[in-house]
Amino acid sequence: MKRDIDIKYEFYRKLVHIISTVIPVVYYFTSYEFIITLVGTGTVIMILIDVLKRYSQPVGSLYKMVFVRILREDEKDFGKKLFTGGTYYAFGIFLSLLFFSMEVAIASILVMIWCDTLAAIVGKSFGRIRINGSKTLEGSLMFFVTGLVITFILYLLMPAFPSLIYGAIALFITTLIELYIDKLNDNLTIPLVYGFIFTILIKTL
Repeated sequence: MKRDIDIKYEFYRKLVHIISTVIPVVYYFTSYEFIITLVGTGTVIMILIDVLKRYSQPVGSLYKMVFVRILREDEKDFGKKLFTGGTYYAFGIFLSLLFFSMEVAIASILVMIWCDTLAAIVGKSFGRIRINGSKTLEGSLMFFVTGLVITFILYLLMPAFPSLIYGAIALFITTLIELYIDKLNDNLTIPLVYGFIFTILIKTL
């Protein structure tokens, strides 16, 4: 029963992530100025909400009531944890847009959205071989395979996509880092590690 509840809540949480696929799509069809303003404004608003929910009891109570289905247990104690995963998620998208070329930024954001989402669902639903605490081999394999599919699709759809091979290498390294490093929030590490490695490979090889 506990496992079923965990999977259900993980699904609600990841559904929000999946909806944000619209961000790289909008970026591709609009402009850098528009998307960086949109995401930057959203990120600032989320930071302000996180601060308010810690120091204002009414805001905190309302926040818990609205987002109860997607908050993890450690995020419900506002005194111990100021920023939620959602804020790190928005910040990860914003930094990807800020630092990387359009093609690399779009790939980085989609890898964070879809690889992390499917890895979490598969790991919690079917994961049997544990590698690092809560991480599983099945989840990591899904992470990597999903990333390969994303990279290949972007390579086909985007004429200026830098390199299929470099994207796959960046993905492999990101998968290993996501598996073994738990100290940092993966909503930051996944897009930034992937994007920086991809960019370094493009510029040096």
